[in-house]
This record gives sequence, structure tokens and C-alpha cells, in this order.
Amino acid sequence: MRIMLVEDHNPTRDEMRAMIERQADMIVVAEAGSGEDAVEKARAEVPDIVVMDILLPGMNGIEATRKIRAERPDIKVLALSNHFGESLVRAILDAGGLGYVRKNRAFEELIPALRTVATGKQYVSN
Repeated sequence: MRIMLVEDHNPTRDEMRAMIERQADMIVVAEAGSGEDAVEKARAEVPDIVVMDILLPGMNGIEATRKIRAERPDIKVLALSNHFGESLVRAILDAGGLGYVRKNRAFEELIPALRTVATGKQYVSN
């Protein structure tokens, strides 16, 4: 599984990369810290899944998801945020995302969420 991480907080991104790369079947192929950078790197690297922070400097994760999915509908997006609410989850799903994980649950849920999204099924944290 080729994964791109989009997160503007470097320590959080480093922790996610370490978790992912402990999996034998997953590799981080790109990283981005903004929505604009995410769109550009998704074009260049064509990951299987993008782990997308919603609150980013410049273009937010919802708009970046919309742009990535419009250009490459085969790329799956799993959103990540500290914020939770039905309207936020609905916005990311409407933009083409397949899932949503709360950052405070990422250590428990990120890998299972990636595996679920990889199969084309939705994953939403409680």
C-alpha cells in the first residue's frame, strides 16, 4: 500500500510515518504540509491512499481532497482531524474521502482505518 501523509505538524507526521512503516505491506511514498503541496505530490507520486489532515495552511484538506479525487478518482483519502462533528465528517465524505479518523484515536485506529479504506469501504471514528 503506497501512502501519502498530509499533515502540517511535523512530529505528528513523523509518528504516523513510523506506525505505517512498521507494517510489512505499507510504505510512505510522499509527505506534504499544505493542501496545495498535497495536490501536487498526489499528481507526481500517485499514492493508493492519502492520509489528509483537514485543517491545513492555505487550501484546507477538504478542498485538497476534492481536487485530488477529481483528478485521480482511484486515489483513496482518509481524513484526520482533532475536530469532530457530523457536518465535518459529511464534508470530507462529500469531497470524496472514504474515511475519517480523530487524531486522538490515530494510534489505535490509523492502521485498521487504512486497511478498511484500501478495500473501498468507509471508516469513520466514533
